[in-house]
Amino acid sequence: MKKTTIIIAGLIAALCFHSWKVQADDLPRLSPDCLENRKNRDLEYNKALMKDIIAGLKLDIDDQSYTEVTDRGLDATHMIYGGKEIDEVYQSLQQQFIVASRGKPALFVRPAEAYLLYKQPDNTNVAVHLKLNNFKWEVVEKKKEKGNAINYKLLKCEKEYLKEKKEYYNKD
Repeated sequence: MKKTTIIIAGLIAALCFHSWKVQADDLPRLSPDCLENRKNRDLEYNKALMKDIIAGLKLDIDDQSYTEVTDRGLDATHMIYGGKEIDEVYQSLQQQFIVASRGKPALFVRPAEAYLLYKQPDNTNVAVHLKLNNFKWEVVEKKKEKGNAINYKLLKCEKEYLKEKKEYYNKD
């Protein structure tokens, strides 16, 4: 009796897993070209945001005097240099990235000084001026000013994907 129950349960499980796999194969997906185009669009969008923030707040930030660091770059650097669990320098910078923003916040760093730049959802440009003091980054000044709206445009392939996805989930 036990063997029969186990065999029947196994067959039912196999049929369920097979139907899930068939359903997963039918899900709409973005093409590799679309993913690449999306990545390029996002890079250009973030560059436009940073350009608007730097110009709007009249900051003296350029490629020669500052190095741009993203949150992922900061995480990678932390791991390369040991990834210590308690690292006040890293943690004091990482917590600055926890903001609501359009696009990705960017950190511009030079020795013992940094600016975190981001655009709030209401298009307010924000610059957080940081200085390194006793192995901890501290906020020295925070500038805010209304910025220009930078449009984020969906690609044609993304619009098609969203349409296919909606149709897929609406069919019963």
